[in-house]
Amino acid sequence: MSGIEIINPGTPVAGPYSPGIKVGNLLFVSGQGSAQPATDIKEQTLAALTNIKKIVEAAGGKISNIVNTTVFLKNIKEFNEMNSVYKRFFNDNGVSEFYPARATVEVSNLPLASMLIEISAIVAL
Repeated sequence: MSGIEIINPGTPVAGPYSPGIKVGNLLFVSGQGSAQPATDIKEQTLAALTNIKKIVEAAGGKISNIVNTTVFLKNIKEFNEMNSVYKRFFNDNGVSEFYPARATVEVSNLPLASMLIEISAIVAL
């Protein structure tokens, strides 16, 4: 397929996948988590979103270009804590009126035992 660009700004990759793939004006960001074991859901949420930001910026976009995210939580009871960091992250990066469309689901496991969250995104550049 022509017109595909792999975006890898040095974010951690734990398997056979690309951190981001740009096709036309769309960027698909693979699930991002914390590379380092963090102590709580708030730290891991910020780490995942920061990794997404690096990929988006490497593709020439900005946070306000994110149109959709999927959040995978190991424990749905941590939703409110995750959500407070998520909201602050988007507000701090110039998004305050329209947030990305989002699905949030609880999962029984994530790739690394220490992972509490993974977030993927779709971006319109």
